[in-house]
Amino acid sequence: MTLGFDELNIYEISNFKQEILNALEENESKDKFELDFEFVESIDLSSIQLLLSLKKYCDEKKLKLQLININAKSIRQKLKLFNLNETLGVVK
Repeated sequence: MTLGFDELNIYEISNFKQEILNALEENESKDKFELDFEFVESIDLSSIQLLLSLKKYCDEKKLKLQLININAKSIRQKLKLFNLNETLGVVK
């Protein structure tokens, strides 16, 4: 799923959550779920919390979560700071 946001923050969290729920319903691959961060420039803590909830859901459904195309240095730094690269399935 390609994310249509340039910023994932508290103001967009509701829309972000709804897009994820819609994408999960339409997920063609029953073994993995990919989030494409190509156009996302920044995220905040609320988005990280949502991603952690998504990870828990994917684990329960036996889906491999992958975050792909993380180009923004600020996002990579935050995920590294919280030691979440492996947990959230960041693809380098």
